[in-house]
Amino acid sequence: MTGPLAPLERSLRDGPPDEAGYRPRLLDGAPGVDDDGLTGVVHLERLSAGRPRGRTQAAPPWQYLAAALAVVVSIAALGIIGLRNQAGINGLPSASPGQVSPSPSARASGGPPASAVPVPPLTETFVSPRNGVSVRYPAAWTVTPATAGWPANTYLPYGNPGLDTLVHTGEARLVVASQPLGPGGTEEAWIAAFFRPFNGPTPCGGDHSTWPRIVIGGVSGYLDAADCPVAADSKISVRDVSYDALVFSGGRVYQFGLDGDVDLAYFEALLAAVQLDPSKAQN
Repeated sequence: MTGPLAPLERSLRDGPPDEAGYRPRLLDGAPGVDDDGLTGVVHLERLSAGRPRGRTQAAPPWQYLAAALAVVVSIAALGIIGLRNQAGINGLPSASPGQVSPSPSARASGGPPASAVPVPPLTETFVSPRNGVSVRYPAAWTVTPATAGWPANTYLPYGNPGLDTLVHTGEARLVVASQPLGPGGTEEAWIAAFFRPFNGPTPCGGDHSTWPRIVIGGVSGYLDAADCPVAADSKISVRDVSYDALVFSGGRVYQFGLDGDVDLAYFEALLAAVQLDPSKAQN
């Protein structure tokens, strides 16, 4: 070694060994060291040539797993979006929060629609002793015939003796009443004078001119109330909504009311099984 550190190098090499017996010495032929003449010059090219280059460190396995899970989640999300779009195309969008379905209306033509509430088989027939009408009804229902007439300009609440009442508690209740139009009476005049107190917490029925038509015993009548609330003290089921219809035949007006866990299609199914017979009425 030459230069300012040469004396130190020689003293260390030629001096006594340390406590462990080690004595510094020059390594002949050390890689990358030009030991010709002990110049102390190190050739960088030779050092670089002895080391591997461009070695890439392998990624830990969890990174591959995370990447695979991300791909799976992306594919699943695309599938869900596709199904929702397809539902919209097929006309089956989900209802928006707070959306209120419109009140049902009577069908203009054709048979009654499928009822969301199952309609039991109408296996029994009730013939009113006073009101000139017969009704088919389910076997489990209880029938209470009317024992009084329906006076003009009078409203008949549930339980009134002027009503034919057919009921299955916890399910449904059908009431029927009938009265003559009187001398010179017309359908238009009777409707104009008609009133019906509101039993529920909100008015229901609307203006006479807005009533849809509904078929009762083969005759076109009026659906004057649909899907209306029932007062708590008059309910016969937990879910209790009411429907009301009027029809004119043979100089008489008939009123049919249905309430309970029912819908419009249920009401239409009962009305389709009605037979009007004004000549048999007793009042």
